Amino acid sequence: MIDYHYQTFLVLADCLDYATTAQELCLSKPAVTQHIQYLETDLEVRLFQNQGGNLVLTKKGNLLKDRLVVINDHIDDLLRQLAN
Repeated sequence: MIDYHYQTFLVLADCLDYATTAQELCLSKPAVTQHIQYLETDLEVRLFQNQGGNLVLTKKGNLLKDRLVVINDHIDDLLRQLAN
C-alpha cells in the first residue's frame, strides 16, 4: 500500500473537492488539507491550484496522479499474486 498522504491525494485528484474527499476517507477537511500540504512541502511542488473557485490539478499534480495510479495497479497485482 502506498502512504496515506498519497491515497488522500489520489482521492482529491479524482473528485477535486475537499469535503467529498474528507467524507470518502472518513477524515476532517483540515486533515485532508494537512495531507496535501505535507506532500507539497515534501515534494517541493504545487499539486493543486484554485482557478475561478474550482480546484484543479497542476501539471506536476497530473504527473503524480498518473504515476501513482500505475504504482497502485502494480501493488494490487503483486498482492493478488502473493495471495495465490
